[in-house]
Parts: sequence; structure tokens; C-alpha cells
Amino acid sequence: MAGDGTLKRIYTIIFLGVFAAYVLASLILGTLTAPPELGDGQDYDSIAFNIWHGRGFGHDWDDPEWRRPYLASPIYKDVLNRHSEFYPTTYRPPAMPYLLALVYEFAGRNFAAWRIVNCAIMAGGVAIAAAISARFAGSLAAMMTTFLSLLSPQLIGSSQRFLTEALAAFLVTLLAWIWLSNTRRGWTIAGAARLGIVLGALVAARSFFVLWVPIALLVPGSENSSGKRRAWRSKAVCTLACLLVIGPWWVRNILVTRDFMPFGTQAAIGLPGGFGPSALESRGVWKSDNVDGMQELQAQHLDPLTFETQLAKFRSSLTMRWMRQHPLDVLRLMFLHVWQELRPRGFPFTSCVLLAGGLGAFLFRRSPGIGVITLLVFMNIVGIALTYSAEGRFMIPVQLLLVALTGALAGAAVGPKKSILARGA
Repeated sequence: MAGDGTLKRIYTIIFLGVFAAYVLASLILGTLTAPPELGDGQDYDSIAFNIWHGRGFGHDWDDPEWRRPYLASPIYKDVLNRHSEFYPTTYRPPAMPYLLALVYEFAGRNFAAWRIVNCAIMAGGVAIAAAISARFAGSLAAMMTTFLSLLSPQLIGSSQRFLTEALAAFLVTLLAWIWLSNTRRGWTIAGAARLGIVLGALVAARSFFVLWVPIALLVPGSENSSGKRRAWRSKAVCTLACLLVIGPWWVRNILVTRDFMPFGTQAAIGLPGGFGPSALESRGVWKSDNVDGMQELQAQHLDPLTFETQLAKFRSSLTMRWMRQHPLDVLRLMFLHVWQELRPRGFPFTSCVLLAGGLGAFLFRRSPGIGVITLLVFMNIVGIALTYSAEGRFMIPVQLLLVALTGALAGAAVGPKKSILARGA
């Protein structure tokens, strides 16, 4: 068996190599020091800026210091048209803004510092994916997984952006690794707790993953000192650990909105983009909705937080009513959401790893732990069907798992013998 020191050195080399490649890509593309890309990045930057200044989780769109980096480019015109004093928000999940605020605390509001940290997060995910593939097919599989991660436009792009994809991909891959490790060594209460903590962190990174919380109920039982297996204990511990991580945030959202909105307002506000006339028009691809409920609520001159909360309630009610009246269109849109995420576009990397990863899952179908990797990818696709398409972005969190399966398939095709990576992983 390979020593722990040898394995650590191997995966450290993989991490450092991928990290350097992702940072180099950012330098070549000229994005390293640039302000956040237009879109979600301004929300995360704004919230992190206010956390950093001790105001809390919210926006102050009129703060001149915050606005300064965006004044130099006309592409941020719509962002600069936002105006408000500080107000709390529940629109975004907490993990990314707090992590970004931590970077600001140590490095100042340095956009390059965040992009470097984000490259490290994605590189960490790649190293874990390499370990997963080595578990199934040895060192060649780990090398192939590493190589493939350097070919993926989605992984390279996500490593550089002010978005949650890199963090989500890292946590999804870590979740799968913890499950595989527990399956190999035997489930313990501590193992179930670690899985629950990562599951809670995943929900804190993207509210989308609240749909994954039932995974906790699939955790196998652990044996007590007398050798008896208690299935309920591991499930309870995993669920409790998850709730201890994300539960306080849900309570905070309820207190802030003064309504039962534990998951915040983002999903409800975005619902018409997934189900409704505009979703049919865009064939399931989400697009910004500046119509449904906006004029009615703007006419009431509400404060920003009340506006956000009322818009969420209005759109939730509007969408649910439409879905009850158009059940066939709902089914059609669910199919379109998935198709728009999976269909080939441009460089067909995603389609190739999806097919090859599926073949890898079939090839290793009897291997311990392969079922949970397949389940995670399947649940991600179900989540897409239930929400909307972001034209491939929603598949990025599970892409490292597909790359790991593809690497394992390649490793198995070249030679069946496992190396020290597989034996010691």
C-alpha cells in the first residue's frame, strides 16, 4: 500500500499544477485583475463589501467606494443605475459572499486575490476528482482526469469568475469522495457528520442544492461497540450536521423577510424564467424578467427589502397558478430545461464527458460507491428540470464527477492494473 506521504505528494502536485494552469489562463485572458463580470458578480461583490465593512449581508448601491471600480466601463451602466442605502437581502445564499468578504479582509478589495482563491478552489476539486478516478482505475485514470480538467472551457472559465460554480463543484466532488471513503472504510458517526457538514455547506453555496438534502436519509448505518448496526443513527447525525450548518441561515431569512421564506427570495423571483409564457418563448433558458410584478410593486414605492419579498410572493403565486393551468406545458418545459443544459454547443467537451462518464459508470457499476456518483449527477439533472436552464452552467458542479468517470474509463481501457494511487486512495 502506498504511504500517506506519497499520496499527499502526488495529489499536491496535481493541485499545484492545475492551480498554476488556471491562474495562467486568467493572465492570458486578461481577467485576473478585472472587476466582476457583468451579472451575478456585482451582487456577490456588493454583499461581500458590506460584510467586510461590518454592515451585514445586504446592498448599499450608492456607496461611492463600492461604485468606483465600475465607473471606468460603460458595460456597468445598468449596475450604476441601481440606487439605495444599505438594506439586508435574502436573494443570495451565504457561502460565496462570506468567503469573498474573508478574502477582502486579508487582501483588501483585490479582485485578483479572489480570482486566485477561486482557481485554488477549482484546483482542489480537480485533485479530489483525480483521487476518485484513481479509486476505480489507478494512476493513469487520475492523470487522465487531471488532463481533461485542463481541456474543459467550463471548468477553466468558472475558476476565474465571481460566481458560485467553482465552490459548488469543489463541494460536490468532496461530498462524493467522503461517501466513497466511508464506503471503503466502513461508515462511522464521524463519517456521517462530515458528510452532513459538506451537504450543508453545499446548500449554503447554492440554494439549488436544497433538493439534495434527502441524500442524508441514504447514509448507511454504522456499527456500535457491540457490533450492532444502527441505520437511523447515521442518518440522524448526517441530517443534524447539515441542519446545523445551513439551519441558522434559514432562520435568519425568516426573520429578515418576516415571512416563511427559509430559502430566500431568489428561487421564487426566478420562477417565471423556468415556468410561464416567457420560459416557453425562450425554450426553457432563463432570462432576466423585468415585467412580471415589477410595475405594480414599483408604483407602491416600497423599501428595497419589502419590494424583494413582495416580488417573490407575487411571482411564486403567479407561476404556481400558471403551472396548474398548463400541466402539459410544464412537462414540456421540464424536458426543455434538461435539453438546453445538455445539448451540444460550441466545443463539445460537456457532451463528450457526459457520454463517456455514463459509460464509465456502467463499466464500474459493481464498484462500491459508483451508485452515489450516478445518483448525484441524476439529482442534478432532476433539479434542472424543476427549475430552468442556464445553458450549461447548472451542469458545471457535477462536471468534475463526469470527468473522473471519464478518466477512469480511459484508465480501464489502457490497462486493468491499479497503481499505488488506487491502492492507497
